[in-house]
Amino acid sequence: MKKTITEQSREIDICFEADVVVVGGGPGGVGSALSAARAGAKTVLVERYGHLGGMATGGLVAIIPNLSTIRGKQLIGGICQEIIDRLDSRGAAHYPKKEDWGSDDEKLVRYYTDANLAFFYVRDDLTSGRKRVLYTALTDPEILKAELNFMMEEAGVKLYLHSWGTRPIMDGNTIKGVYIENKSGRQAILAKVVIDCTGDGDLCQPAGADCDPDMLPGMRIAAFAFPFWVGNVDTKKLENFRATEADQYNGLMDDLKKQGGAAFYLKDLVRHHDGVVWFYPFHDSLRQADIDEINKVELEGRRKMLLTYEYYRKLIPGFENSYITLTSPQLGIQGGQRVIGEYVLGEKDIVSDEVFDDTIAVFPNNDTGENSAKHPSVCIPYRALVPRGVNGLLVACRAYSSDYQHNEYFNLIPHCIAFGQAAGSAAALSVKAGIMPGEIDCRLLQKHLLSQGVILPESV
Repeated sequence: MKKTITEQSREIDICFEADVVVVGGGPGGVGSALSAARAGAKTVLVERYGHLGGMATGGLVAIIPNLSTIRGKQLIGGICQEIIDRLDSRGAAHYPKKEDWGSDDEKLVRYYTDANLAFFYVRDDLTSGRKRVLYTALTDPEILKAELNFMMEEAGVKLYLHSWGTRPIMDGNTIKGVYIENKSGRQAILAKVVIDCTGDGDLCQPAGADCDPDMLPGMRIAAFAFPFWVGNVDTKKLENFRATEADQYNGLMDDLKKQGGAAFYLKDLVRHHDGVVWFYPFHDSLRQADIDEINKVELEGRRKMLLTYEYYRKLIPGFENSYITLTSPQLGIQGGQRVIGEYVLGEKDIVSDEVFDDTIAVFPNNDTGENSAKHPSVCIPYRALVPRGVNGLLVACRAYSSDYQHNEYFNLIPHCIAFGQAAGSAAALSVKAGIMPGEIDCRLLQKHLLSQGVILPESV
């Protein structure tokens, strides 16, 4: 039986009153805060780290994938495209030319395959038997951190960095704000709408919403990543060794795997990132919100990193003068519990062409084999962002209402930005109308999203 202690009652200072408070500054939080503020809502964003971007920056997941179908049709735009454009203007993004989206040019396919980036850029076209190139972008996470700050300043978003959104402030089943903790102590932010962008739906259960924790071992979402980057690699020497001494290279990689190291790297293609390669070793886990598991992976991750780096530097040509340039301050958490919303997206929706009346995003369906060929896109209803049984709360992160089969494919960075753009826009519209977020007219929301460059089906 657990021991407990009673916390003393105390008065909490209200440090801010807003129309919309967004908790979590990752991709979903960025989309939520920007869209809410741009729509005229007084918006505050709470983030536990000193930077925005979440997995896209602190998690070193510098990849914005799956923006088009394998035929080259772009489906994710809006704030996601705006971020890529702003980074591109600073020389901090890489992506195929627009005319190459969907291309089956063998030279282009080989370019991404040789960089070990085929998982993000290349898909098999089952109808032609050829490989095609997706619209995917690589980014510079340090430039992205700064650019996101500029975007928030321009939109007038109030930032609380280095602050944890700890618990919801409830009045019955209606959320009224959040408690935060930072160096200034425990404080309260009041709001008319709260958007949970914590990734794990941290506010949902304390607010009274039910959540689904189910995952299966071996799934992508059932794993941590501990990313690190290695710089000053002679990539020409490395690639020549891989090409001319393939058997030796593969033998060394097999040996490294047996020792517990990370035997796979990705080549950074962003301008001015010459000689940089990325490692993303995974650590299986079904308890990614458990603090003991988090601590365990932090320790194991650094051990595996050092083993891997020293092995490469000693035995792999091209790594002789390399060094570790970055380790992620945030563990790469792939999945976790999902809120149970007004609509629960499931495996059935991956093999459906249904356009919901409340569709707020369309995602390319590139990763489900024959199902992708038959159903190249999937629609997301607004109801999947609205938790059941709680008023004033929206969810715009990987904890969106879905089962683990759906979440496995559609909880990545561009998906979460899209969730956020829809949730932030809906929050602002509900505040303006004086109603709860679940009561808004989704036709007005869709019209608002279209005006922001979001790509929706023609039928909505």
